[in-house]
Amino acid sequence: MRLLPSFSLHRPRTLREALELLRDLDEAKPFAGGTDLLLDLREGVCQAKHLVDLGRVEELRYIREADGKIRIGAITTYTQLLRSELIAANVPVLREAAACVGSVQTRNMGTIGGNLCNASPGADTAPPLLILDAELTIASLEGSRSIPLSGLFAGPKMNSLRPGELLTEIRFPIPPAGSGASFHKLGRRRGYTLSLINAAAFLEVGSDVCREARVAIGACAPTPIRMSTLEGMLRGKRLCRRLIEEAASACHGLVKPSTRAHARASVDYRRAMSSVLTRRALMDAWERARGNLR
Repeated sequence: MRLLPSFSLHRPRTLREALELLRDLDEAKPFAGGTDLLLDLREGVCQAKHLVDLGRVEELRYIREADGKIRIGAITTYTQLLRSELIAANVPVLREAAACVGSVQTRNMGTIGGNLCNASPGADTAPPLLILDAELTIASLEGSRSIPLSGLFAGPKMNSLRPGELLTEIRFPIPPAGSGASFHKLGRRRGYTLSLINAAAFLEVGSDVCREARVAIGACAPTPIRMSTLEGMLRGKRLCRRLIEEAASACHGLVKPSTRAHARASVDYRRAMSSVLTRRALMDAWERARGNLR
């Protein structure tokens, strides 16, 4: 096993202090749970002379409701998501995804912001947040800006953050009555595994007519993606099993899995399973939406 390269660790207590360190230190990287970053450092995938540990910046750790939206601080851990009554009551789809991540130890340390900024094509929290229409707050010493979650992903393991910027918040509207969402993941085993494919679906229905449809898939393209073509096949239509089957089948020709030799599954397998998982997610979302009519 390779050893970690040497680096200096800095532990700020405020967001401003963290941003100042990132500006002033040479080859500095933010450090949250470290479940991805430390592996990348050890394997030489990235380099850093300084790590800025965000673990003590408590202003970035919260789950709350405000203005009809759920707001999550970037260093909130998976375990905190799983224990949140607000998440369980309003967006169980995000709880489902958090429960699929790694081991108990990984969930205790790993953060939602770190998972997104790592920009893995198969990140488990990305598809649920994409179908929830999540937006991000990005902070720097010059101010803050908002971007849609899709704007964060620049490529495999590449995010769009500028030097000196930090992701500080993830937020999304509370789903309305008559809506439902579901997340499904396929790995090499039932637990403690990376995604070969993952998929999430959101449906809002009224009298079995699809008012809104959102579908997102991970590990089937250079980044997690929304399936806009598929969504258009459902939106405004009367939902039925046949329509869902047709929409899910369309995934096969829309996804673009990696062709790299070391990919964990073949292109054909990922394409086939993208349709299977999308169908499961859509069927579950439809059932939950009908159960949430009030």
